[in-house]
Amino acid sequence: MFFTVIVPIYNVEKYLEKCIDSILNQTFTDFEVLLVDDGSTDRCPQICDAFRRKDRRVRVIHKANGGLVSARNAGIFPARGDYITYVDGDDWIKPGLLQFVHDKIAECPRRVDMVIFSAEKVFEDHTELMDNQIAEGWYDRERLEKEVFPHLIVKWKEGGPAVHMIEGFTWNKPCRRELQQAYYVDDERIRMFTDEPMTYECLLNCQNVYICNEPLYMYNQTNVNSILALGKKNYLTKSFGYLVAYMQKRMKGYGPDIERQLIDYPVHLITRTVKQMLKAGLPLRQTVNNVRKGLKESRMLRYIPLTRMRKNPKLLFILLLKLHLYAPAVLLCAIKVLEEKIKD
Repeated sequence: MFFTVIVPIYNVEKYLEKCIDSILNQTFTDFEVLLVDDGSTDRCPQICDAFRRKDRRVRVIHKANGGLVSARNAGIFPARGDYITYVDGDDWIKPGLLQFVHDKIAECPRRVDMVIFSAEKVFEDHTELMDNQIAEGWYDRERLEKEVFPHLIVKWKEGGPAVHMIEGFTWNKPCRRELQQAYYVDDERIRMFTDEPMTYECLLNCQNVYICNEPLYMYNQTNVNSILALGKKNYLTKSFGYLVAYMQKRMKGYGPDIERQLIDYPVHLITRTVKQMLKAGLPLRQTVNNVRKGLKESRMLRYIPLTRMRKNPKLLFILLLKLHLYAPAVLLCAIKVLEEKIKD
């Protein structure tokens, strides 16, 4: 069997049938679907079972709620396909996705570890392309080490926010089953940015990757109650601390470029979270209180040694936070948000 498509599912009954239909209607047919119901309390369990009865390619796993990492892990080891790919239960895919990936793998004389494509963000009234921040083409190990790994996890843009050279999503990266079974995330306490540890560790162990901007995945942005409400939420929680600790432990042996990025990574997460709160209109005082509380709970600053930040553009921001000068640090972020808004 060529592909296993894993669908982690939790309370997405409104979108689930469209999601599963888009998989079963693929032009390429050598695949199975693993529907992982992560303890849904709506009609998702019944929808999954109905599809299993209708199509023999569908298998269903019902489990107690454990989060996205737990749901993915429940599908990785029973998977039978040579390659595993993912579709979130509220998204859908274009009919030719699996055929495109299969053909790219078949045309390469060497074993292909991963194919990376792009997506379209789907809003209520329009769509937006999500291009990869890297040139299209084949990347062998030498090219990966030269062009991708030096900025894989975090790349600081001149005068702007940090970016990922390759986004951490799992759903646009069909990958060999053996790699995913070797580098799955084994800390199920991680509840934020759950894709990134496995994505980046798998990539660091790839020998041959194809990257393109073919928009094959439909990334649903309508299943959000309010972008502003999400921005006001304080994501500086224990989960962020678990995420950073896990990545620094698992990836520290991959060379100085990756070790530098593993220090930049928590800096990026803190900066991004503070900016999101400010952009969502959260008052400065409440933002300061959230930062103070969040950094105490997540203990993220312990993973950022100042001695390794001499060339980091966020050095002053982190220094202020380490000195517990939360209000000046937030004000510094607020000024940067205003500058970016004026520039745009």
